[in-house]
Amino acid sequence: MSAENTKDSFYQLFVSANGQAQSFKKVILLQKCGVPSETKVLDDITATDDRREIKVPVDFKEGSEIDFEYVLDSTDTTHQLLQTSFETAKELVFQLKFVEVPTESRQFKGIISELTTDNDDIKKKLRKKGKISITSEVIKELTA
Repeated sequence: MSAENTKDSFYQLFVSANGQAQSFKKVILLQKCGVPSETKVLDDITATDDRREIKVPVDFKEGSEIDFEYVLDSTDTTHQLLQTSFETAKELVFQLKFVEVPTESRQFKGIISELTTDNDDIKKKLRKKGKISITSEVIKELTA
C-alpha cells in the first residue's frame, strides 16, 4: 500500500432549488455533512432445509438521512434558501462534491427535515444543525 495514492477528504455541499446546472450554490461556512448511505436491502431467501441463512440484495433502497452543520450567516441567500425550504418542506437538489476525488461526489434530492439553532458553546459563532431526508436516487453524475 502506498500513502502517495491516498487523497484528502475535503468536500463541499451545493444546493439548488431547481437542479439547473447554473443554479447550484455553495453552502458557505459548512462545518460537516454526512455522505448518503448506499446500503442495499437484503431479502432472506433461506429455505426450510438450508443450514445457513441466505440473503440476497433487492433492487430497493430504504430511506436515509444525512446530518449537516454550518455557521449561520443570516444575510447569505443560500442559508436563507435552506431556512425557507425547511419551513415550507420544499424539495431541493443537493450536490456533495469531493474536491480531490470528484468521482466520489454525489447528487440527490432531499427535504430538510430538521433545522435547529445551536448556541451551546458561547465561544463559537451561531450554528445551524440539520438533517436532509433523501427523496431520490443518489447518483454519482453531477449536473454540470
